[in-house]
Amino acid sequence: MLLVGLAQKAREYGIGPDIVVQLIPFLVPEALMFAIPATSLFSVCVVFGRMASDNEVTALESLGLSKSMVVVPALVMAFGLSLFAVWLNDVAYAWSHFGIERVVLSSTDKIVYSVLQQEGSFKGDQFSIEVDGVRGRTLIKPVVTVTSGDNIRMSAARGSLMLDLEKQSLLFRMDQGSIDSNSKFRLVDGDQTDIEIPLHSPDDHSRSKLSPSHLYLSQISSATKEQEEHLAKLESELVLDATAKLFAGDLVGLSHDGWAEQNQELEDARYRYNRLKVVPHRRWANGFSCLAFAIIGVPVALRLKTGNYATTFGACFVPILLLYYPLFMVGLSGAKMSTLPAWAVWMGNVACMLVGFALLRIELKK
Repeated sequence: MLLVGLAQKAREYGIGPDIVVQLIPFLVPEALMFAIPATSLFSVCVVFGRMASDNEVTALESLGLSKSMVVVPALVMAFGLSLFAVWLNDVAYAWSHFGIERVVLSSTDKIVYSVLQQEGSFKGDQFSIEVDGVRGRTLIKPVVTVTSGDNIRMSAARGSLMLDLEKQSLLFRMDQGSIDSNSKFRLVDGDQTDIEIPLHSPDDHSRSKLSPSHLYLSQISSATKEQEEHLAKLESELVLDATAKLFAGDLVGLSHDGWAEQNQELEDARYRYNRLKVVPHRRWANGFSCLAFAIIGVPVALRLKTGNYATTFGACFVPILLLYYPLFMVGLSGAKMSTLPAWAVWMGNVACMLVGFALLRIELKK
């Protein structure tokens, strides 16, 4: 899982091995987040499969003891593992995300130079660069377009890039060039001119602008309250605006086209509010998949009575793939779009637990 994550980030950001290595600590929680539930299932399949095949469970029953004596401790451990997995989900979605961003930000100039050498152009969220060639740190005939804030287009005979971490910006040093800003064209005087290119917009790190997926669980409650207030403010502003236009007889302003921007802003606010309500359920449901998988694995392993853990694991995992993940994705998608309640993300867990408890009850009664 870690190698898959590293390969994905390397392709996403266009980074080399020297930068990829720095991402490992931040990708470990994400890898564990996906690996631990499957490992929980694998563990109970191995342990209870071997115990059943070696007749250890039969020996226990011959002493007049219930199978629950070995089943309950395993489920208690799976419950504790689930709590750890919830915390791990919180770390992976929040801490790891910002850690990766910091590593990538601190290597922005290296990434840009690497991409320019290979492809001759680079396109980011805040700016894009096209060059005729790269010689060391010198860019040949660079054309830089800053897309954030004022739309600025710069071209030069030569140029170079330097990273300013304190200001979170790139410094573009240009020789013999020109700057075109808001249709105002001017030639650059002198041999060298430094232009600051921001790597983030001012609102990027504002909590109200952050994706709900990247907030800690401890931040969700206050963020949800802020979003409720923002939503109520937007709705009241729309009501007041509509009333004013109605009394003024502004039929054009009341048309669908006139309300398109306001309606889109309102829809975006509602969507963010729905996601804020879903995030806690999603992280807890993800974590407690460890318990759900263990509840299914234990009775299946006891029933099959085989030491071949691959057979037991396959007999459990294939139905889980067909039952848990489709229900989880349907619940998650519906909850985000508010067609289903936020707790719908638990559907996969509940289905697995119901099936598991039914099988476990049958097995314990034997």
